[in-house]
Amino acid sequence: MSVEQIEKTLLQLPREDRRQFADWFYRHENEIFGLCDEDEISPVAKAEILRRSEELKANPGLAVPVTDEWFENLKCQLADARSAKTSAR
Repeated sequence: MSVEQIEKTLLQLPREDRRQFADWFYRHENEIFGLCDEDEISPVAKAEILRRSEELKANPGLAVPVTDEWFENLKCQLADARSAKTSAR
């Protein structure tokens, strides 16, 4: 399945299902990508991420709706980050 097919399928899911998928994805990210030493985050950053995750679970209304525009913006940001990382090598 291509990334485009996955994206299309995810966008067709109800909002709560997308939120559950995002939660699952972030919980399994290390298994999916196999982090390198340089990818590790500090304990302080990890604690902040977990705090925010719990805050969103307790107050779902704080979440920003995921829209097509949001995904396009995310793809642009990821492409920019990859480009910057590649050019830094």
